[in-house]
Amino acid sequence: MAILKVVIVGAGVVGASCARSLAREGADVVLLEQGEAPGVRGATAAGMGHITVNAADEASIQLCILGRKIWREDAPPSSEEDGFVEIGTLWMAEDDASLADLGLAASRLNEAGVAADLLEGSSLFEVEPALARDLRGGLRLPEDGAIYAPTAAASMVGEAVQIGATIRTSVKVLAVERGQVLLDDGTSISADAIVIASGLEALELCEETGVSIPILPREGHLAITSRGTCVLNHHVVEAAYQQGALGEVEDTVACAILPRSTGQLCIGSSRRPRRAGEVDSELIERIMVRSERFVPGISGLPVVRTWSGTRAATGDDRPLIGALPGIEGVWIAAGFEGLGITQAPAAAQLITCSILGQESPIDPGPWDPSRQMATS
Repeated sequence: MAILKVVIVGAGVVGASCARSLAREGADVVLLEQGEAPGVRGATAAGMGHITVNAADEASIQLCILGRKIWREDAPPSSEEDGFVEIGTLWMAEDDASLADLGLAASRLNEAGVAADLLEGSSLFEVEPALARDLRGGLRLPEDGAIYAPTAAASMVGEAVQIGATIRTSVKVLAVERGQVLLDDGTSISADAIVIASGLEALELCEETGVSIPILPREGHLAITSRGTCVLNHHVVEAAYQQGALGEVEDTVACAILPRSTGQLCIGSSRRPRRAGEVDSELIERIMVRSERFVPGISGLPVVRTWSGTRAATGDDRPLIGALPGIEGVWIAAGFEGLGITQAPAAAQLITCSILGQESPIDPGPWDPSRQMATS
């Protein structure tokens, strides 16, 4: 069988995952990255790095399960500080209504085969002593984890290159057409298949092709504490976080704190319907106040850096994974919102199976880009 040449646009964690997956299947992969190295731009560089199974719906659960499984069993080699660490996620309820919602989530996850334990009363503080004592309970997913995404992306690209893939950095893609990618230096690259995995930049790239995609920018702010300040055992997230991650977003803040293997705490989070700009000190203060409500004393820890980033979301809160309508031979993997790192290797498998005509490990239908897209 002839070797397929595949050009992948974007070397964040999604593009890197696609490059590794396709190179392993024998494709001739060319990876194009606008930044100076894989994983140093966009949501990959700005994100927390959590690996979690989201209980929003059955399709999301299955995509997260597959992504988490790959991270746990096939994470790229990294240092102890950067590699996959199983820390678990602990969703926190501050009232009875939130606890009831977590109970329903526990049932959905358990039915899907995901380990998820509903904790009430003192059992919550036995697993996480630093939490506020008036919290009603929580939902613990012990097999969730964390990874440093920039290093993971670089390692995946490194593996793909060892197999035979090629990466070009500091190159801007102007447009994609059937069978070729046009670059800003006036040259083009021919391909049997093209994968757009450039996050929010996929919006402009697809518009140049005459295809309208429902990708929306959502700005987020994060802070990280100094080393030696880790007072938590789990990635702790308030139950209301999910409300801000779905649907129309105006201006939301929720407690989400991720322990890093460096002994630091990554503290968030926020969402606004805009591209990332300068760090908003007032918004950072709101994040710290909200975090203090769940983890007393955290606002007094020394913060060494704050930053903002942009998540790429879709109109129906599901990523676009599959063949791009309107242009034969072009695929897209974008719009993951806050689950891009978790779902990246799963999306790569779906893309690989679609390109090569193989059976998908899960139903690809819920992620089919044609569900919300139109050509002009």
